[in-house]
Amino acid sequence: MRKAPFVAVFWTFALAIPFTIIALAGVAYVDLHFSEIAQAIANFEAATSATGRGWITELSARSPELVGMVVGLVVMLTIYLFVQRPTKSIRVSKK
Repeated sequence: MRKAPFVAVFWTFALAIPFTIIALAGVAYVDLHFSEIAQAIANFEAATSATGRGWITELSARSPELVGMVVGLVVMLTIYLFVQRPTKSIRVSKK
């Protein structure tokens, strides 16, 4: 088995250690300030939506339309799948 060159090990640690420290600091920050972050997101949603109710409420009011479009698309693709199968499976035998 070949030993890894020093350069490969050095650059692996040179990249892994700073990103690990950044990730740990980010997790600690989010843990300490989660309620403030959630409140800021809620305020942003209320300020940018049309009725001031928030994006989740706006999207849930339109969910029947989205479900209808997805179901219609699935039905059309299923019909297309079954219509295409017989034309591909017909083989003409040459004698």
